[in-house]
Amino acid sequence: MQELRETDPRRIGPYEVMGWLGAGGMGEVYLAEARAGVRLAVKVVRAEYAEDRIFRARFRQEVRAAQTVGGAGTYTARVVDADTEGERPWMATEFVDGPNLRDAVLDGGPLSEDVVRLLAAALGEALGAIHARGMVHRDLKPSNILLAPEGPRVIDFGIVRALEATALTRTGAVVGSVGYVSPEQIRNGGRVGPPSDIFSLGAVLAYAAAGREPFGEGQDSVVLLRILTGDIDLTGVPQGLRPLVEPCLSEDPARRPAPAELVEAAGHTVRSLRDGMRPGWYRPDADPVTCAEDEPARWQPEPEPVPREHVSRVEYIVPETVTVTAAETVTAAETATDTPERSPGRAPSRRRLLRAASAGAVLATGGGVGGWLWLRDPGGGQRRGSAGGSTARPSWAASVGGRAPGVLWQYETGGLGGRRGPCVALSPDGARVYVGGADESLHAVSSEGRQLWAVQLHGRVMAPLATADSVYCLLEDEREGASRLCAVTVEGTLRWTRTIDGGSSQFLVGAGDLVLVTTGNTASRGRLRAYGADGRVRWQTAPGPAPTSEPTVVDDDVYVSTFGGAVEALDVRTGNRTWSVRIDVDPGRAEAVDGTLVLGSAGDRGLRGIALDGRPKWSVDNRDVGGSRYFTSVAFGAVALTTNGGRLTALSPRDGSTVWDVTGGGIGQSRSDPTVQGAFAYACLDSTLYVVDRRGKLRSRVAFADPQVDTHHPVVRGDRVYVATAKGVTAVDVLV
Repeated sequence: MQELRETDPRRIGPYEVMGWLGAGGMGEVYLAEARAGVRLAVKVVRAEYAEDRIFRARFRQEVRAAQTVGGAGTYTARVVDADTEGERPWMATEFVDGPNLRDAVLDGGPLSEDVVRLLAAALGEALGAIHARGMVHRDLKPSNILLAPEGPRVIDFGIVRALEATALTRTGAVVGSVGYVSPEQIRNGGRVGPPSDIFSLGAVLAYAAAGREPFGEGQDSVVLLRILTGDIDLTGVPQGLRPLVEPCLSEDPARRPAPAELVEAAGHTVRSLRDGMRPGWYRPDADPVTCAEDEPARWQPEPEPVPREHVSRVEYIVPETVTVTAAETVTAAETATDTPERSPGRAPSRRRLLRAASAGAVLATGGGVGGWLWLRDPGGGQRRGSAGGSTARPSWAASVGGRAPGVLWQYETGGLGGRRGPCVALSPDGARVYVGGADESLHAVSSEGRQLWAVQLHGRVMAPLATADSVYCLLEDEREGASRLCAVTVEGTLRWTRTIDGGSSQFLVGAGDLVLVTTGNTASRGRLRAYGADGRVRWQTAPGPAPTSEPTVVDDDVYVSTFGGAVEALDVRTGNRTWSVRIDVDPGRAEAVDGTLVLGSAGDRGLRGIALDGRPKWSVDNRDVGGSRYFTSVAFGAVALTTNGGRLTALSPRDGSTVWDVTGGGIGQSRSDPTVQGAFAYACLDSTLYVVDRRGKLRSRVAFADPQVDTHHPVVRGDRVYVATAKGVTAVDVLV
């Protein structure tokens, strides 16, 4: 740790900064302390990435997924808090008191054979947990493995994907670390699956056992070429470890072991691994470092700190300078996937879907609907959508039960504004569809997909809210918060505009004749405001800590969470507070489920239940869904339904436990909040719309090839489902 410079922050969010830990491609890392004395490692994103919308969207998605992995008894460092919307986004992980693997080997030489087996088993467990949440690490290397007294901890899992497709990497760069990227990571520009992490792990184990880089050193292009040609040096690896290391480094991803197989090959079980992880485990012959009983351990600044511009302990961006020859060209099916074909029992990859399509389905490419997938119906004919919209060329769809779903039409707006909320708003009779576009216009579309009008609002239009005589919408500000609230007549005329000071609302909440919106986004400035149809403020809360998310309305009550660490209940008619309960860490949006408010918050027990009268009922750490202020759910009968890491999970409002879950077939890159309509719930996971019943049984699914990074949730009316895609919205006919 190094001392802080004058330009370094003294506080990051609610945490006091104590020192500087390192820097890398994505940002700088600081040691910080929470109010309760808990130490955290806080990574602050570089300014150039903070200005990139694609980076922000991916960073937000990866942070949410990462918060479901890790914690006590695991071998990954848990993400406990984050602010993905600030001027400089940041994420906080539990601080691991120990050196990284690279420094440990540099200082003390190679690890013993028994210790390498312990390390392999623990890292196999860690990768298994990461992959189970639909994530891929993408940058496993010695400096991303911290050696804690109770075992190794993997850090930075998944967040490197946020760097892919940014302005920096779109022009031909591979994100990863020289010497530890897989061959497919080089060839495919970062499109990889779980086996890529196994290759990186093999290189890590070789380094730990031999004390030197397995692909040597030198210019980046030379090292990358060695990886592509299999020019690896294992001469320093003991013969007893070769059967453990060599399979991981197979050029064919399908021949590399799965994480569970690696744990078994290392000669360990869960119990033997736990028994082996004791203080001093990685240097069993070294003298333990002790402190006086009355003197707590402290971090001290290094006596001769390395200049910061030369320190890179977080990420490294590898320029793609290796030319791939024609012999290495992959097929169209291979370039469309991140994951090689998996063995039975694993989630199906997109490659498997494409291969299945070739055995009796039609795959259409080009413009139009953009890759919707659909199978032949039982009668042998192909079910086509009507040509009623601006584009109507369906491609491919899959169904489970009932008849095959059909794509009716797609309406393009250059994408949708905002990052979540309903993808469209419907008029009360369902005859009109209102779409907020990234083209800075609010659109009105007929139920057949024909444009009725579009009004230019000079800002990316977020999820609209429709009534019988008006359509309301927020416009994004430069930080993806809200800058203005607009009201438009059903004929397409702008009625009024009101300025909104930031705020965390991504969609508007209706409460009778009121429209609720949040303002501000800090712990010291913000409020909840209620507007009438005429644009006048009917009531607003007193200035104070800003709301962390949109409010929830249940009958005559409004529930809102704040950056002040409180959940409050307000009277919907007056805005007067009826009760307030302190959570102490930033709570998220509450959902009323069977008499309980279910919400997430920062901290170790990130899932909470509060009675409708304000009494705290329970707080748990549910590994299936994690928890943070970004956690959201919807009431689905007697359960709270949420999506996370490629899963649709139902939670009990009595104790926060998992009732059932449905695992999607993707790798967790994008998701929507669920939508409940009657006895069924609809949600998008990666490139597929899933429909399930209240028992968690899959009733239907529709796959498509152009999902958004952040997906607005579906809107359902009868058998028709409106779904967000990268270009706009698509209407799908689904029977369940």
